[in-house]
Amino acid sequence: MNAPSTRKTQTFNLLSIGHRGVGKTVFLVGSYAEQSSKNGSRKSPIWFDCQDTQVQHNLNTLLEYIAKTGQYPPATMRITNFNFIAKTQRLWGEQDLCHFRWWDIPGEICNSDNPNFQKMIMESHGCCVFIDTYTLFTNGAYTRTLQGTVKQIETIASLARQSGLTYIFAIILTKCDLLAESPQKLLKIEENLRPIMARLDANQISYRRFYSTIPIVTKGKMSVLMAKGSSAPFLWLASELSKIHRHHQPQSLASGFGRILDNTAQPLTKPRWGGRLRGLSSRWSWVGIASLLVILLALLARFVIWPPSSSESAESAQQPTEEIIKDHQAALAKNPNDLKVLLQLSRIYSDLTEFDKALPLMEKVVSQQPEKAEFLFELAGLYALNGNKAKEEHVYDKILQLDPRSIVALTSKATLRNAQGDKETAQTLFTKAEEVAPTEPLKAQIRKMANDALSQPTPNPQ
Repeated sequence: MNAPSTRKTQTFNLLSIGHRGVGKTVFLVGSYAEQSSKNGSRKSPIWFDCQDTQVQHNLNTLLEYIAKTGQYPPATMRITNFNFIAKTQRLWGEQDLCHFRWWDIPGEICNSDNPNFQKMIMESHGCCVFIDTYTLFTNGAYTRTLQGTVKQIETIASLARQSGLTYIFAIILTKCDLLAESPQKLLKIEENLRPIMARLDANQISYRRFYSTIPIVTKGKMSVLMAKGSSAPFLWLASELSKIHRHHQPQSLASGFGRILDNTAQPLTKPRWGGRLRGLSSRWSWVGIASLLVILLALLARFVIWPPSSSESAESAQQPTEEIIKDHQAALAKNPNDLKVLLQLSRIYSDLTEFDKALPLMEKVVSQQPEKAEFLFELAGLYALNGNKAKEEHVYDKILQLDPRSIVALTSKATLRNAQGDKETAQTLFTKAEEVAPTEPLKAQIRKMANDALSQPTPNPQ
């Protein structure tokens, strides 16, 4: 018989995404209630318990509220951490599979502009995404509301891929108990979900879909949650993340971003830039790091500004690229300053690796919206890809005028200054970037990047 493993139990941070009222807190309480009801009669190979008495107390308080009022608990008003232990049965007895921390987040905080939400994204290893199934069935306009949620998923997945990390999503369809069992209703739900799932599939995003059924049932004078399968997403995430990180320390998006700064990230998929970028890494040296960062930020911006509507996405999926380009060119012939068309066509050319065609279009975009840092980063990336370092650096200056604390602009400009032999300015910029970095691991990565870059012999300016 094998002896129990003595390795340290891994800890995973689980992000939650969903608008206010979607049912995140009810899902959490229902999952806990389902696991508690099975305590002492374990049949599943994996289960979870509270990691400390405070978490158990908080969840029991919510269950007592339901028992007394017969109502679901109100939406959470502040960020609350819930720590759990996922356990499994081995030949020698119970064993801790992993620890996981789930953040119950108010719906209005789940946006990319909130610094607390940004920090949680960067520290996470996986994510629960919540969709209100009842509203999805009764309100056709709800799919447009979900575009923001899909955009967040695509952004997080893109960051993970650029960092060479595997990041998984549990898509949780809440309030299914409000819909009576009916094949017709399931068909309608599937029809409304299909465009959303198609976008995730097109981006090769790793996810699994779950249906959450958590009705309140009255038993005498008490009300109880009759959760069925609601804990499955937690157990699946815990199991899959344990497999992914079985042989090494779990790496969050923040650590992946640090690996990009250190130029050691190994993407899971082949670069989409094509043959034009082959062999550039040896010539770019440390300049390549800055360009990689800019390209990453440009990719991030694509899901923040001018996201495609559901109708546009469906139309584009069916229309050949050549026709789309012709349509955009015709639109620009009528209105050369159409900002949305300029931006879309520039990005289409970038996807086709025709960066020389994308560049002048993005220049026009920035001339109309010079205060948008997202557009400026895309422009800097195109200058880098077209080999115009002077204009690339000039764009970083504009970004730093808008945001003197921009880490990417500071490190990118520092890298270019160092490549030109201006080590004093490069050192100043690296130091500033380290000062404003929000976490100690990121500070350490910037410090290492600076030391490695500045220790290199001064290159000949190209």
